[in-house]
Amino acid sequence: MITARMLDLDDFERACRFALDDARWSYLAGGAGRGDGVRENEAALRRLRLRPRPLGGTADPELSVDVLGFTAALPLLLAPTSPLRLFHPEAELPVSRAARRAGVLPIVSNDSHHSLTEIAKQGPFWFQLYCYGSRADVTRTIRLAESLDAQALVVTIDNSHPSRRLAMLRSGFATPPEVEFGIHRESGFSDGEVPPDTRLPRWPLTWELLDVIRAETRLPVVVKGVLHPSDAAALADRGVAGLIVSNHGGRQLNDSIAAIDALPGVVAAVRGRLPVLMDGGIRTGGDVVKALAAGATAVCIGRPYVWGLVLDGEEGVLHVLDLLRAELLDVARQMGLRNLRDVPADLVAPT
Repeated sequence: MITARMLDLDDFERACRFALDDARWSYLAGGAGRGDGVRENEAALRRLRLRPRPLGGTADPELSVDVLGFTAALPLLLAPTSPLRLFHPEAELPVSRAARRAGVLPIVSNDSHHSLTEIAKQGPFWFQLYCYGSRADVTRTIRLAESLDAQALVVTIDNSHPSRRLAMLRSGFATPPEVEFGIHRESGFSDGEVPPDTRLPRWPLTWELLDVIRAETRLPVVVKGVLHPSDAAALADRGVAGLIVSNHGGRQLNDSIAAIDALPGVVAAVRGRLPVLMDGGIRTGGDVVKALAAGATAVCIGRPYVWGLVLDGEEGVLHVLDLLRAELLDVARQMGLRNLRDVPADLVAPT
């Protein structure tokens, strides 16, 4: 197993950089503009330090959490990423299998290569919806997700417009023609006439369109890409089921606030009415605990599991999750935590 000697996620990142050509690496690692948003997601977490209270702890802390009715073995989900066929020929399938084995949920991208039917056979999932084509096309995609027992519908609001990503421009990255998107074809988009080598134009999301999506589905709707407290409060008022605080991994706006810095304001704004998750910059078990202390129910990871996928397919993804499990167990013990479901805010201090 290639990844057996990897001891932390930095090891995975270094090995993955060596394994990929410059163009694919620029797509995976790069962000909007100069990449400041990518770096700041991690830097903001480094500026926070943990404040242990070891006397109340246990040698066997409980690491599982409940997320919208799903008991996750770890307080994390796998964020939607695409196109995964750039990084492994089986794309989403080994990711979903590894998630099932680890007891966590993948959020399956609307831009996945395999049919959703095939992906759903691998294990439970949330489905990320983009608004492609006509309203009828969107409705058909929602019905497909419902028919395959998706546990939630994730609507990403921060990716309606293309971003200017300098690293990709410099590397000359282009989506290769052999990359195609099977969910579009399966959902009946434009009677199956889907260009095989490109992602399709999507509707810019608005408050009104979000209301339309909510009215079209019986699934819990989770909104991803929330950074402003006023938006969080308005979304809670509109009855969405959950929020994911995210700046799209720094890939949309160079000068975006870091996810961990936005998290406390969003949590305060929703006043406990719905679960809040966080996505952006998570690289250690300590990072996960910092997010939980700031009010997150769970976190999402994106680039780290793709590093594992590149290096060793399903086993590589599973090893990434096992490393985070080991780190979480260690941090919980050292911090004096008996479980990760209610981490006190005063256990984290800024430097």
